[in-house]
This record gives sequence, C-alpha cells and structure tokens, in this order.
Amino acid sequence: MRRSISLPFAATLLAAMIVPAVVRAADYGAAFPGILLDKVIPATGKEAKPQAKAHRPLKVGFLPTAMDTYYQRVLAGVKEEIDRLGGPSTIQLLVQAPKSQSATDDQVRTMEAWINEHVDAIAVALYNEGALEPLIRRATEAGIPVFLFNSPVADDPYYVSDIGYDQSDGGRAQAQWIVDHYKDKGEVKIAILEGLPGPHTAQRMKGFNEIISKYPNLKIVAKQPAGWVRAQGLSVTENMLTAHPDIDILVALYDEMALGGLQALKARKLNGKIAIVGYENMKEANDAIKVGDFAATVDTGAKEEGRNIVRAVEQFVMKGEGVPKKIFVAPKTYDASNIGTFDPSDYIYVAKSTK
Repeated sequence: MRRSISLPFAATLLAAMIVPAVVRAADYGAAFPGILLDKVIPATGKEAKPQAKAHRPLKVGFLPTAMDTYYQRVLAGVKEEIDRLGGPSTIQLLVQAPKSQSATDDQVRTMEAWINEHVDAIAVALYNEGALEPLIRRATEAGIPVFLFNSPVADDPYYVSDIGYDQSDGGRAQAQWIVDHYKDKGEVKIAILEGLPGPHTAQRMKGFNEIISKYPNLKIVAKQPAGWVRAQGLSVTENMLTAHPDIDILVALYDEMALGGLQALKARKLNGKIAIVGYENMKEANDAIKVGDFAATVDTGAKEEGRNIVRAVEQFVMKGEGVPKKIFVAPKTYDASNIGTFDPSDYIYVAKSTK
C-alpha cells in the first residue's frame, strides 16, 4: 500500500539529508574574530553533529603533539577563554601531552582513554594522521566531536573543524620578509634549518619555496633537519657554517632551532652579521630582535588558536550551532620596525582575576 508524504514533511526530510556544500566562514565572524574568510572548504557529512549539552562541566580533552613553547601559548589561550565562559565549573580541561613530538603512541593511548571515558569533546594536534584517523572515527561514532589544531594535513572526514593557521602561509611570510629586504642586493645565500620530516616541515617549505623561487638572486645553498629543538639547531648550524661560511641568511622553521643557530653564530662572532629569520615569535626570539640578534620572526597566532578551540566547543557543543570547517588566522611577521607593538601578555596565561 502506498502512503502519501506531506509536502512540508518531505521538504524537511530532504533538507536533513543534504550536506551543505560549504560552511561559510563569513557567517561566523562574531564568534571567531580575525578568521580568514577565504579558507572555506566543504563539509563531508561524516562529522559529528552539533550538540547542545546541558550538563556542566563539560569534559574537554586537549592533546598536543608535545608541550613545547608553542603549545604552552595555545594552552594559555584555551585557559583564558574557559575563564571567560565561567572557568572549571563550565569546562573541565583535560590536558595530556606526549613525551616528544613524534610519540604518536602516547596520543593513541590518550585518545583511547578519553573515548572510553566518553568525554564531551577532544581537541588534538596531529603529527601522524594515519595513526589517529581510526580513533577520530571511533570518537565521532561515539558522539564525541573532534577538533583538530595546528595540523597541516587534515584529510580525515570525521573531524569537525581544523583550527590554527595555514602552515604554508607561515613559510610564505618568512620568504616575503626576505624578498622585501634582499631582492635588490645581488646574490644572497640562504641556509635553512628544517624540522622533523613530515607535514609541518613540508607545508612550511612549500610556502617558502613558492615565494623564493621567483627571485633568482635568492639562493638556498643548504638545508638540513634540526629536529625542532635548540641543541640540533646549534649543531646543524655549525655544520652549515663550516660548509658554507659565506651564507647571508639563516632561516629556521621554528624559533627553538633558530635560537640554537644563534648560539653557533655567537661562537663565531657572526651574530648580527648573518640575518636570522625565525618562526613562532617565542619570547627569546622577540628579545633577540630587540637587540639585533634576530632579523625577524613569524607569529602564527598560537594564543588566538587556543581561544578559537574553546570558541568552537562553545558554539558546537554548548550552543548546538555549526562552526566553519577551517578556523584559520593569518600569520604576522615581526622585525625591528614593529616588534614594539607586540603585547607580551600573549606569551602567558592571564588569570581572569588579575585582568
């Protein structure tokens, strides 16, 4: 027997089945100040659905790839935004950091534990997407929305939103500073300290090369991995200086490596003579610009990234409203001309009671 379906009901059913082609960042300007409006990508339809959970506090997991200076700034933004919402009585923050950048097993164990505990949301930074992909799916199927942050490759169809910045934009910002200051200075030799092999390094170098390759006088004469850490930045820079004593610019894809490079330059009394272009605007890098030891560094908005993580949880889990698939902000380059405009409170968690 055939049954008729009313037109209003049919329209509602059809609307529920359609996955929006895009989630437009422009619709969320008030919720996410500073978001780049051109970073619009399609939803997949496999993400968790918005929830309006009434219970408090929500349990929210925060899982970086390690707890280095960058993620400490992200965490400071997370904590400040939680304070704005009411503090631990509103969101109970669960923080777990692997012992190193490549300790993916630690992330896997933490994700498994949080899924079993059935937390309300998980924010995770990806180093090895393949290892975590099954867990992102498991979490989603268990009704736990997953938000990525600082994750250069986000191909998994199950995450709700990718929060941070375009890693290639960071590399482009480094290269653009060099172009602006060296494009008319004849042959310029550049040495590069890369991080661990993987998507972070690949994406930053992709953006860097896109700009530098347009200027034949800007020549990359050496590039080597330095593991994201200061000690390797020192030793690799020493090797580079031995092989290429006439380099003009030392580029580092993270300030920790750049600070190791600075130690090597100081040992040879070359600080201030070879320009250092860093990445992340760590406090020590910021100070190094002020005294002339660094030429520039790129700030990628770490603290704002943390705020956006909590804003996304508020919008999606507390209010039951959609969020953009990408919540990206633009990197900003600092050098001697504008370093004084940077607010040093961006480095630390400022408790609400002391604001």
